[in-house]
Amino acid sequence: MNGAPQWAHAVIAPKLLASRSTVPTVRYASARPQHPDADLRNLNDVEMAPLSYIGAMPRGCGMAARVQQQPPPLPEEFQPTSPPLSRFRIVPPPPMRPTLFPDEARFAMRLSVLVGCTELAAWAWFARAGAQGALLGWAFARLLRPVWSLAGTRLPRPAVALALLFLGLAGTAASLLTDHALVAVGLIAAGLAAVADLSASCAADSITVERRSTAYAWLDMASGLGGAIGLALGSSYGGVAGAVGAAALVFACVGVPDLRDRGTPRSTWTADAYIQVLRSPFGSQIVALAFFGAFLGMQPPSRAIPDWLVLLLPLAGMAISARAEPHMPNAVLLPRIALGAAAAGLFVPGLGLLAMGVLFAALPASVARGAGEMERPVASSLAWSALALGAAVGAVL
Repeated sequence: MNGAPQWAHAVIAPKLLASRSTVPTVRYASARPQHPDADLRNLNDVEMAPLSYIGAMPRGCGMAARVQQQPPPLPEEFQPTSPPLSRFRIVPPPPMRPTLFPDEARFAMRLSVLVGCTELAAWAWFARAGAQGALLGWAFARLLRPVWSLAGTRLPRPAVALALLFLGLAGTAASLLTDHALVAVGLIAAGLAAVADLSASCAADSITVERRSTAYAWLDMASGLGGAIGLALGSSYGGVAGAVGAAALVFACVGVPDLRDRGTPRSTWTADAYIQVLRSPFGSQIVALAFFGAFLGMQPPSRAIPDWLVLLLPLAGMAISARAEPHMPNAVLLPRIALGAAAAGLFVPGLGLLAMGVLFAALPASVARGAGEMERPVASSLAWSALALGAAVGAVL
């Protein structure tokens, strides 16, 4: 059974036979039906008989089709025939960046305040603690970000956030009131309020997909800015950093009411999503760069540095990173440069804190450039978790 479709009522099925001439024609192996419309002509002839005819006769069948000599013209947008509208060259506009509506911008801003204040408190207490074993407990508390996001699908998100903020505030207040006798309790309590994934899942449920990436970028930039300020303040003026961190936890309550449900089911990312992003080329690179960059950046300097310089170094690193990142050819080059600067900080005092500032600004930009739009919150969570774990291990060792 080959050739054209077989006809049960025909003795021999019609077949397309190659002609000896260069003009394609249709020939019949069976008897041509006696019908006025069945007069077959050259297929390239525009003036041929009707479009198609399939006739079934006792001893044969017929088939014909119109073949146009010239293809139909394309629309004016694709094949312009009119004179150009301008004597200058026409260049397409730059890609349009998604922007949030005013109410969505206020919503994302309050969530960014919540995330930024909690990161400030966590890194301020981390930097003021010094080389203590409790830093590993702080790092473990920071790794619970996906757990709080998952809890937000079972319980109201504002209740989860308020509970974490209350525990953080209670622990830090107890440490401050006891003259730092419970510094480990305050350190771990400050690290528990890791609500970035919880806020990102709330933004994903509340903002439509075409503008959702902008909300993710706001949350990432708030995490980087809060972490850099907390690290700079805790490394330079530890006595003030504890009280500032506790006050930041109080101010973070501004964004808690925006975590309420908005008529949509509460959702989050599964463990398979985190594993899939971690196995991707970009995910594995950004996690490794964040971990080892923080590990080397938090090594103690070889000699003492003035407090005012320690305060400025992470912020200067963020400023340098913000100016240099648009000129980077790919998403991971700037974190690699930060890793090299952190390694050089083992010999040059101050470069480690500068590299940490670069990482705080480079991670949000790298995630925005290298991760897929639907994978950005997961890649961001893995990168910030790796940064916290690397910093804690580096400070202890």
